[in-house]
Amino acid sequence: MDTSKMSRYDWVVVAGALVFFFALFLPWFRLALPQDVIDALAKGLRVSGADVSGLSQNGWHYGVAVLAWLFTLLASTLVVVKGVRDLKFALPVPEGMVVMALGIVALVLVLLRLVVLPAAAFDRAGGIWFALLAAAAVALGGFLKNAETS
Repeated sequence: MDTSKMSRYDWVVVAGALVFFFALFLPWFRLALPQDVIDALAKGLRVSGADVSGLSQNGWHYGVAVLAWLFTLLASTLVVVKGVRDLKFALPVPEGMVVMALGIVALVLVLLRLVVLPAAAFDRAGGIWFALLAAAAVALGGFLKNAETS
C-alpha cells in the first residue's frame, strides 16, 4: 500500500473511523438514580458512600450506533482503497463528496441516538460524545477533501 497518495484529510477520515470504533466500547448511557434511592440502597447493602448507579450501556447495544460506525468504516475503506497503488476505480461523483455524505449520515444517526434516551432514568455518558466528534471528523474530512479537489 502506498500511503503517500493519501492526503491529510484522508487520515482525518481514517482517524475518525478508528475513534468511532473505540467509542462503541465506551459507555453511551449511564443509569442515573436519585440520591435518596442511592442512599437507601447503600443502607440496605450496609455500605457507606456506595455508588450503585454504575449500570451503563455502550454503543454496541444500539443498532443505530453500529450502523453509523459501518458508514464511517465504509468511508475510511474508500479512502484507504484509493491509496492502494494497484487498485484504480472511478466513482460517478467526487470521492470527497461520497465520504462527506457517509460521514453526515453517521453524524445524523449519532445525533438521533443522542436525542432519544433509552429510558428516563438514563443520562448520556462520554462514549456518545466521542462518537459524535468522530462522525463529525469523518464528515469534515470528506468536506475538506472535496474542497481540495475542486
